[in-house]
Amino acid sequence: MTKEASKRIIVIGHINHDRIWRLTEPLRAGGRIAWSSRETRLGGGGYFTARRLLDLGHEVALLSNLMSDAHGETALGDLEAAGFDTDLIARRDGETDFADILLDPTGERTILSSVRRLSRTFLLDEPVHTDAIYVNAPKLPKTILASLERAPLAVSQLPLREGEPRPADVMVGSKADLPGMALSDVWRMATKLGTERLTHLVMTDGPATISIYDGHTEQRVSLARTVSVRDTIGAGDGFSAGLLHGLLEGLEIAVATQRAGDMTTLWLESREQAAQACATEKSTL
Repeated sequence: MTKEASKRIIVIGHINHDRIWRLTEPLRAGGRIAWSSRETRLGGGGYFTARRLLDLGHEVALLSNLMSDAHGETALGDLEAAGFDTDLIARRDGETDFADILLDPTGERTILSSVRRLSRTFLLDEPVHTDAIYVNAPKLPKTILASLERAPLAVSQLPLREGEPRPADVMVGSKADLPGMALSDVWRMATKLGTERLTHLVMTDGPATISIYDGHTEQRVSLARTVSVRDTIGAGDGFSAGLLHGLLEGLEIAVATQRAGDMTTLWLESREQAAQACATEKSTL
């Protein structure tokens, strides 16, 4: 991407320390489940979306929280080294709460997060101007709401827990989070949260058909191809990044959705290949 095409984007969301447990079999009630490996890495909806936008050549500022302990200090250094603008990251007193992710052999994941970490609010001293804002948070202070109102493009993840209204042009959700709910009902939920500014709701369904809805007409988008991987963590967040990227390029929303889905497939495949290569290298040492 050329410097002229690059945009400044603020991403509002959690930066997690994910402790990933790779299980040898799917979870089941009352079972005794073994795990084969465990690793810790940065994650969270804010991080994964911001990481993909950075990789796509944008200037990305993270608006999030990190704790004041050694884990938070290391994470801040890693984010700065990667090229993120970290000026909007608040440092909070206390110890880092890890998120535990149980990953079964099929790629299905179960996320365990502390109520304390999820309830932390995001802080911003005064409204900011930027080319676009992506938000993945249920509650937002007035300064962030004012910033969203001013932004030429505002994209929000559909908040599921105690979500408060926020200006958004596009809202992105997952059908897996709202099983059995009609698209029209999800739209009514989204319009209450996205205010009168909302123009489109985009609902993903893993590798299956993506639905785009404007309150009247549903468009369906199918991926060019799908891939089976053991690790799908961050796929939805990466899709949101690809969608925002396409919209900033001026693409029509169905075209931007198609490309975002196909880009996510390639990203998952590339990460899986890198993980396999790393495992092979370790086994030969």
